[in-house]
Amino acid sequence: MSSGKYTNALSSSKVHNRQLLLIIFGVIALAMVSVYFAWRQPKHVDIHVATDLSSGDSIRVTDGQAIIPKVNVYGFGYYIWQQINRWQSDGVKDYGQQIYAMQYFLTPSCQAQLKADMEKRHLRGELRRRTRHVTEIPGFPYSENRVVAEGRDAWTVLLDMQVMETFGGSAVKDVYIRYPLRIVRFDVDRERNPWKLALDCFGSNAPARLNPADLNPAAAAANLKAPRLPGTIAPSSLPTDTSVD
Repeated sequence: MSSGKYTNALSSSKVHNRQLLLIIFGVIALAMVSVYFAWRQPKHVDIHVATDLSSGDSIRVTDGQAIIPKVNVYGFGYYIWQQINRWQSDGVKDYGQQIYAMQYFLTPSCQAQLKADMEKRHLRGELRRRTRHVTEIPGFPYSENRVVAEGRDAWTVLLDMQVMETFGGSAVKDVYIRYPLRIVRFDVDRERNPWKLALDCFGSNAPARLNPADLNPAAAAANLKAPRLPGTIAPSSLPTDTSVD
């Protein structure tokens, strides 16, 4: 009788132990799955916040990357291009120094293109004692249709800018130019380029001069189309004139 009770107790203990082992193995398996999925999650999340949050906004992150607002892309392109074209005292040294200072925000092909442009200008005598600065044309600021998306990782930014140069203190150039700057994602050196964007110069496009007559107050009052941007910009409508310096 006692032997039967002992046998039943032993069998019950074995069943209980097996159940405990199954629970332990299940917990271990769940832990391993959790560790695997945690390992697969992005280690860094890039969030680009629009400058105006007065009306609220939502940010969607996919694979650790958020969509970059158009205004941020425009602001990046404007800032980098303005810095490259800032020759404070003498273009012979200033142009190269600005390219070097902005090198982490330029693609290799754009660096090569700018250096070639610098050499060409130097040979033509267009840098010695030259100063240059570019600024946004008053009345032609940022608008959403100035940024043409090329998927998630590239954009064309249309900058309408006034280019002013002096030689020996005398004005030698004052023109209006539309620059179709190409901006791309560029995650190469996060310490030196926290934006993780780069200027790819003009891509397959080219700058184009704007007619000053279309920029005077009378023309603006008449609401002329040129050089204002159309409601929708297609790549085919981007400038292709290569005669602009």
